[in-house]
Amino acid sequence: MSKTLYFFFSKASRLFLLAFSFFFTAKAQELMPLTVLNSPYDEQSPVVSLNGELFFTVGFHPGNIGGPTDYGDIWMSKKDNNGEWQKPQHIPSLSTSGNDVLIGFLDALTALVYHSGNNGKRQGIHQYSRFGNSWNYLRPLEMGNFKNNSSHFSGRLVSEGNAIVMSMNSFGTFGNEDIYISFKQSETVWTSPLNLGPQVNSFAQEQTPYLSNDLQTMYFSSNVHGNGRGKDIYFSQRMSQSWEDWTLPQKIGLANSTGSELSYAIIDQNNDQAIFTTTQNSEGFGDFMLVRFEAKDPLANLDIQENTPEVNVDESLLIQEDALVISAEPEMKAMQDTVSIIGEKEGIQHEQSDTPVPTLAVARKMIRIINGQTLEEVPYEIEIGNDRGLKNALESQNEVWELLGEPQWNTIIISSKGFLPKMLDSSEWVDLEGKDLFLQPAISGTAIVLNNIQFNRGTSDFADSKSIQVLDNLVTFMKENQDIIIRLEGHTDNAGDPSLNKDLSMKRASKIRGYLTINGVDFERVRISGWGGSRPIADNQTEEGRVLNRRVEMLIEN
Repeated sequence: MSKTLYFFFSKASRLFLLAFSFFFTAKAQELMPLTVLNSPYDEQSPVVSLNGELFFTVGFHPGNIGGPTDYGDIWMSKKDNNGEWQKPQHIPSLSTSGNDVLIGFLDALTALVYHSGNNGKRQGIHQYSRFGNSWNYLRPLEMGNFKNNSSHFSGRLVSEGNAIVMSMNSFGTFGNEDIYISFKQSETVWTSPLNLGPQVNSFAQEQTPYLSNDLQTMYFSSNVHGNGRGKDIYFSQRMSQSWEDWTLPQKIGLANSTGSELSYAIIDQNNDQAIFTTTQNSEGFGDFMLVRFEAKDPLANLDIQENTPEVNVDESLLIQEDALVISAEPEMKAMQDTVSIIGEKEGIQHEQSDTPVPTLAVARKMIRIINGQTLEEVPYEIEIGNDRGLKNALESQNEVWELLGEPQWNTIIISSKGFLPKMLDSSEWVDLEGKDLFLQPAISGTAIVLNNIQFNRGTSDFADSKSIQVLDNLVTFMKENQDIIIRLEGHTDNAGDPSLNKDLSMKRASKIRGYLTINGVDFERVRISGWGGSRPIADNQTEEGRVLNRRVEMLIEN
């Protein structure tokens, strides 16, 4: 999850304060804030102990071991004799100066805690034993190839205590943080984390997983839609005994807002209440809320073949991971002065009507793909993308016009070996009809601004799906042009502390390099620099100019 360092500001106006009880006395669908547990800081990852205490992570609290820049320490609250929650207490014996997340309890005296790798504790999940009101460190869990490349981690021990679901950026990721599962082999040995696959995971961030007690339904948060609403809570269900066979995620009916919602999980013994965090009424930090838990009937007793909804074109493409890329030679394209658009693809059945689907013919003029230096036509490959960051390789421009009639396809990518790839939105493609599109040769000294890579303000976290699409195109470009070495130069506007700006610009360039190397590009081929606000390209006195100055440039060095 993206974090902001503006932790000194108080949260904005909150919902009307309501008394809290774990048993609803109001309407079942009414949201209930847990006022006594919430602070001006970031509450996340709640876990109820076997003794009924509530443990959770608080980020950027000045009382944390690492102070107000500490991503998260463990805090705890318990009920008094009247059944009311008491003011949370810091648990330093479970905390470090880095990010700390309590995963769950193996029994009443044994806790599992994730540490990001500070204060002499390596990155990973560790065992603690309770002794009175304090906790004694025992040992780290051995978990195969466990490695987290993100500042975010969230996870939870399943109810039977024999598996952990977790969110992190690790091996086999489909983008940013993905959801993984690890299985217990012995008291201290667990399997390497298994990625749950592309039905659950996407190019975006999947975080704070919670697996239902029957091990059939996964609840998690994601910003896959990239609609400016932050993260929403989704659910997905296992289709078989495999841990990589899931239904397409759907949003839950309650809890989601225009803010970010995370950490959704059952909170009470009757399984009818869920706790979650929301930023809807805060300055980007999470507050705890209660809502009716949305239980889902498992699919285990269903005939999966008969009960799977009919798959239409866009759904089948959403789960398609790889596509065949077919080159389009200019000689072939020169023969096509016009192309035809077919209203409906062949072979798609429309059960709702027996009337044949009419064919609509529309003349379309070709877009020529041109070498921007020699002005000669070049061979190219063409792909179309959607908001989930997945792409489908096409044979010709004819198919582009056809698929643009389906609203989920909104990005066209043109690539050619030896040239920088070009990404267009649907309106830009339409405007180019009958004209030339110029590709820039990838030669030494060429520099471009990576305009579509956006970061959350004040952080090095990628902001949206468009950013991931650009990065994926850059990965493909680097793999197809093995001799090229690039330099990524990070820049900011001039607002704030110059030294912090320089550090931020370096972190953003490093973040892009990290994405490239994780996806198979040699580390030595990607060099980075951070210039902060020292090299503006526009006027910092206007907001438009500051936006242009907040950029990452790519320079080809050989």
